[in-house]
Amino acid sequence: MPLILYNTLSRTKEEFHPSTWPAVKMYTCGPTVFRSPHLGNLRSFILADILRRTLEYNGYQVYHVKNITDIGHMEQEHQHPGEDDVALAVEKGAAVAAAVAEFYTGIFHEAEKRLNILPAHNFPQASQHISEVIALIRRLMEQGFAYEVSGTVYFDIGRWPQYGRLSGNRPEELAIHRVEPDPQKRNPADFTLWRRAEPQRVEWWESPWGRGYPGWHIEDSAMMLKHVGEQVDLLVGGVDDIFPHHEDVMAQCEAATEKPLATYWIHGEHLEAEGERMVVIAENVITLEDLVTRGVDPLAFRYLCLTAHYRSKLHFTWESIRAAESALRNLRGKLAEEVEGAQPSSRGQPYVDAFVAAINNDLDMPRALGILWEVVRSALPFEERRKLAGDFDRVLGLGLAHVVPQELPEAALRLIQEREMARSSQDWARSDELRQQLLAMGIEVRDTPQGSRYSPRY
Repeated sequence: MPLILYNTLSRTKEEFHPSTWPAVKMYTCGPTVFRSPHLGNLRSFILADILRRTLEYNGYQVYHVKNITDIGHMEQEHQHPGEDDVALAVEKGAAVAAAVAEFYTGIFHEAEKRLNILPAHNFPQASQHISEVIALIRRLMEQGFAYEVSGTVYFDIGRWPQYGRLSGNRPEELAIHRVEPDPQKRNPADFTLWRRAEPQRVEWWESPWGRGYPGWHIEDSAMMLKHVGEQVDLLVGGVDDIFPHHEDVMAQCEAATEKPLATYWIHGEHLEAEGERMVVIAENVITLEDLVTRGVDPLAFRYLCLTAHYRSKLHFTWESIRAAESALRNLRGKLAEEVEGAQPSSRGQPYVDAFVAAINNDLDMPRALGILWEVVRSALPFEERRKLAGDFDRVLGLGLAHVVPQELPEAALRLIQEREMARSSQDWARSDELRQQLLAMGIEVRDTPQGSRYSPRY
C-alpha cells in the first residue's frame, strides 16, 4: 500500500517516492534554543517523529537531520523586532549567549525524550557552521543573487523569479511580511543573508564584509547542504515556517545549486490556546515543564496530538490534556488485562491492514489511534492484542511496549474478594467504600455487565 503525503509545494496529496530506494533523506527545522520549547513547537517535532516512524514502518531507511539554532535570529513573533533572541535571553540573567544556548539545548533534548521522540541522527548547530554560511553567501554573490551594502548582505529576489512558489505569495506583495523597512534594500522584500554587527552585539564573526552574524534562513541552508546534500526527500516544519523561512531556504539553496531542494514539503498546523496560535507574544505559552508541574504524564500530550490530523489546528485546554491522560491510562489498563472468550489469532490481520491504510493516508493518526482501540477492546487472545499494539506503537510512540500485566498484591486481592461478596449481597455502600480503597492502592476498578475487572493503574 503506497504512502500518500500532502505536499505543500504542489498543494496536493502525492504518492511518496524517495530519490534512492530505500534510503530517505529528511530534514527538520529544529528549535531556537533561547527558552524552553512550548507545546506548539513540540507538536511540530511530534509530526516529524510520526512521519519518520511511518517511513520506517514502511521499510524505508531514514537519515534524519534536525538543526539547532543557537545564535539567535530575527524572530517575527518577538515583541522587539530586530533584536536577537539569544542576546535578549542573556540580558535576562545568563552569563554568555553560549551558556544560554547550551542550557536550553539540554531542555529541548529532555523534552523530546519525555515525548518519546526518536533522536535525529544528526543535530548540527548553527554556531558551528559560520564558515559554511560565509561560503554559501559568497557563492550567491558570485552568481549574482546577492548584494552587499555597508556590511550587510541581502538576497535579491528580483534575480530569482521562482520566489513565492512555495508560499503562493506574489513578489509585489511580499514587503508587507517584513518586520521593518530597510532603505538599503533594492527591493523591500529582499531578505538578509548577513547582517553587520551593531556595537552592542553579543555574538559576531569576522567575514569578508566585516564583523557580523548570519541571517536566520541562511543558517538552515548551509547546514542542510553540508549534512543532507543538495537535494533532500522530505523537509518538515510547521505552517509558520512556510513563509518566510522555507521560502527563503528554498531560494538560497536552489539559486546556489540550480537543483530542486526538496521533493516533498510537509507542514503541520498550529496548536492553539485561548483561541490563538500558541506563541510568546500572545502570552498563551505552555511548556512541557508546566504539564509535569501539574502532574500530567508528558505522553498525554503526544496522545492528544494523535487525536487530530497534523494538517488541522489543535486547541489545547487543561480539560483536553486531562482527558487525553485519562484515555492513555485506560488504554494501558485495557492492554494489560486478560479477556474471556478469546478468538483465534488469525483474526488480527484485518486490523493490521486497516492500520497501514490509515497511516499511509497522509498520516491519519486519529484513525490509526481508533484502530488501536479496536484491538485492545477486541476478543483477540491476550498475546495477540499485545503483539498488535506493540507493532502499531512503532508509529504511535506511546510507550506501550512497557505495559505488562502485573499481579495484584495480596492486600488488594483480599479487598477484591470482600468487595465481590458485598456486591453479591447488594451492599452497595460497602462496595463503593472498598472501591475507593482499591483506587487509593492504585487498582483500577471497572464494573461491566460481564463482571468486575481489576487492574493496576498506569
